Amino acid sequence: MARRPDIQITKVAQFAGHKDSIYDFVLDAETRTIYSACAGGFVVKWDIDNPEEGTMILQSGEAFYSIAKVGNTLKVGSRSGVIYTVDLATNSLVESTQLHQGGVFFIGGKYSGGEDGVLLRPKTIADSVGGHFGKNTMLLAPDSLRCAVESEDSLFVGASDNIIYELDKSTYEVKQKLMGHTNSVFALALIDENTLVSTGRDAMIRAWDLTIGKEVHSVPAHEYQAKSLSYNGHILLSSSMDKSIKLWSKELELLKVIDLDRYDGHTNCINKVEWLDENMFVSCSDDRSLYLWKVEFMF
Repeated sequence: MARRPDIQITKVAQFAGHKDSIYDFVLDAETRTIYSACAGGFVVKWDIDNPEEGTMILQSGEAFYSIAKVGNTLKVGSRSGVIYTVDLATNSLVESTQLHQGGVFFIGGKYSGGEDGVLLRPKTIADSVGGHFGKNTMLLAPDSLRCAVESEDSLFVGASDNIIYELDKSTYEVKQKLMGHTNSVFALALIDENTLVSTGRDAMIRAWDLTIGKEVHSVPAHEYQAKSLSYNGHILLSSSMDKSIKLWSKELELLKVIDLDRYDGHTNCINKVEWLDENMFVSCSDDRSLYLWKVEFMF
């Protein structure tokens, strides 16, 4: 049996300057830029190769919960349900529109969801003959919509009613409901076209076979609620309120734990992790910092 390679973890950089919890960020690998959004109502642009150079590009009087890069704009979701649009060519605010009632927890290229249980989505043929709850909205769940991930044909949405909804991307009709979590679903990731993984307030990572719509494997992943997942084709990352980041194989075998004691990691809840490329990822936390990490395999 071949020996499993050792994994070496290096904290490459810290991005510090936010004055409050960092809830979300978006990576632009092409320009090597991070855009982070915090509870203090700031969006900051960071140069990955020059961590000391942070530039504020948006300020508001309310907390920002979510952020996404859509074309040459940033879409920033707020606590009140307003989505702010920033033109990245000029780093200036071009629009702010009330689109949800309550916090906006995720934004995609053509959709958003949040505290009101409403999915804002593109218009479909059904909308021209009555449709749902308006021209481009649908009440998907009785509780908050917390996260989303896309496949080629489907949009998966995790909600605080403990359900993962699979929607057809062309019609936005619900194809199936994945039920197994015992509390809110906070994060989703696709391992392959037939395998979805999820986590949330119950601190479990669950794997789902999409061909049968059933949970096929689960592991107790963290001590407290898990906040985020990211998969790079080889390693799955998870982060948690327990202040740790964990690395998993696609079979959900634990490979490594990154925490304060072992790697001088975050000192508070880690709200998001995301791969920048196959070997580097970024994390953000309630400790007001972002870290850049490098993962190396030592044979």
